[in-house]
Amino acid sequence: MAYIFVADDFTGASDTLATLSRAGMRARLFRDLPQPHDVGDLDAWGIATDARALETPAMAALAHRIGHGLSAFRPQLLHLKICSTFDSSAKVGNIALLAQGLADAIGIRDIAVIAGQPSLGRYAVFGTLFARGPDGQIHRIDRHPVMSTHPVTPMDEADLIRHLARLGLNDIELVRRGGRGSRFPRLYDALEQQDVVSAGRDLAASSDALLVMGSSAVAEAWLAAHPSQSAGTLSPLTASGPILVFAGSRSSLTTSQIAAAGGTACLPINPVDMIAGGPALQSSLDWACARLDSGQDCMLYLTAEGSGTIAPALLAERSAHFVHRLVSAGLAGGLIVAGGDTSSAIVTRLGPAWLEHAGDVCPGVPVLRARLEGGELPMILKGGQMGDRDFFAAAIQAIRS
Repeated sequence: MAYIFVADDFTGASDTLATLSRAGMRARLFRDLPQPHDVGDLDAWGIATDARALETPAMAALAHRIGHGLSAFRPQLLHLKICSTFDSSAKVGNIALLAQGLADAIGIRDIAVIAGQPSLGRYAVFGTLFARGPDGQIHRIDRHPVMSTHPVTPMDEADLIRHLARLGLNDIELVRRGGRGSRFPRLYDALEQQDVVSAGRDLAASSDALLVMGSSAVAEAWLAAHPSQSAGTLSPLTASGPILVFAGSRSSLTTSQIAAAGGTACLPINPVDMIAGGPALQSSLDWACARLDSGQDCMLYLTAEGSGTIAPALLAERSAHFVHRLVSAGLAGGLIVAGGDTSSAIVTRLGPAWLEHAGDVCPGVPVLRARLEGGELPMILKGGQMGDRDFFAAAIQAIRS
């Protein structure tokens, strides 16, 4: 039976896709429910959604629709891929609501959570989440320099059992490192990779269908319990022209990465201009087209000015329309996007039939092969908190090589 996952955004979905592909599984990522003939020869497949940006009514509707569609595939394990930092709120991007809605629609009773991903610098001990920051230090998630100040879903609670209870998933059993759960819902600590392996083996012992919520550690856990896969091979993929970079994330890390991209032509865009869509935005479009037409890589990025009163979902939607116009011009040989909500909106607007893993930039950020109507496009999607300071130079090099 295929490994099936549903992701609450496209950046996280691409990481799980890469995790499974690197293990030798034939895997693809879709924007919506695929048809049975689309997945018949796949070992693993997933659906990337924009759930992170959805408010409660839209989230409930999405969970109901996707869940009922997935029930036809009768998954023994459904992986709900969420951000490794668990940032979520009761009103926006509610991961507990999504988990329970999917489980109810499919007919799954048992829900589990794998709390850490040591391979990505995410650690959970006594139910408390810690994450490596851009400074290289390990921070409790509610004191993390990026995630504690997230513009939409700041993490103000590191105790994940308390955090998930606030979102609506109650009475969770804490399973300490290497331990075995006795009931559901349950949450597994993970400080070292062996803890992920232990969680996978414990979950594999269940005879009932499961929904397991967590980062790509869920895929790592499943692979540890099903070790028959072999290393995957990737088909060559190189950019056919200059690289277009768009940064919708305004996190402190992305800001420092933009500042370090000195070798790439850069142009800031005021979010107010992106919403207005007037002459200033047309000037930005012309600037990018001119550079791409001359074979020059270029980056456009949103500034922080004037964004406080703009709905993030609207800004992501307008950014997606802008990037779609540039890609449709046929001048870009590759696309790099920074920002989770921005990535989801842009990929949805571009409308690829599917995405496949085609390489890696850094932990958590793969290179993707996007199947568009006009052919294949190399693509990289990065969450705001991912990558080192030289990320954009590394990403451009990864597409070129």
